[in-house]
Amino acid sequence: MISTILYYVFFSSVVLVYGIGIERSVVLSKKQHDLMIKALKMMICVSSTSALSYMIVYWLLVPVDLTELYPFVVILFFLAISVFVEAIIRITAKISAVESGIALMFIFIGLTESNSFGECVFISVLCAAAFFMIIPFVIAITRRNELNGRKQEYEKNGFILISIVIVMFLLLSWNVTWLNKGVFL
Repeated sequence: MISTILYYVFFSSVVLVYGIGIERSVVLSKKQHDLMIKALKMMICVSSTSALSYMIVYWLLVPVDLTELYPFVVILFFLAISVFVEAIIRITAKISAVESGIALMFIFIGLTESNSFGECVFISVLCAAAFFMIIPFVIAITRRNELNGRKQEYEKNGFILISIVIVMFLLLSWNVTWLNKGVFL
């Protein structure tokens, strides 16, 4: 379990390895006032959608050999759950917590890389947690740029995205084939 957490949150983070949600994390770092509600909504939507999708896909679609329909099933469940949770948040907290389709990618990763029901939900939630763990890093980069007087680069978001890409390269540079022993004889 610890190895799964380390793998999907740090070593193979969906944001830093696949690049899912980099741009969205920059946008969310500018609007920090309702970040916890958005994180809660995404966790609820991702966990419940991946659970329902796993049950339908592996217990209904796989036995009748209709696995090509699973993206449609996932999207239907996600939209229904997301609208329901959004309505509850709007009624209780009186704010909007609309999220993008990034949560769908987390669900698809959980479905395709899991071996069991619990692992599917766990991987999906870990991917969403990794997404929200990158936001403080983006906030730190933007504040550092503001201290250095680079407000114009901050407005264009280019410098922030380039900084995140550099971190991605640094984290993945150890896995380069030519650095391994035996390549150069």
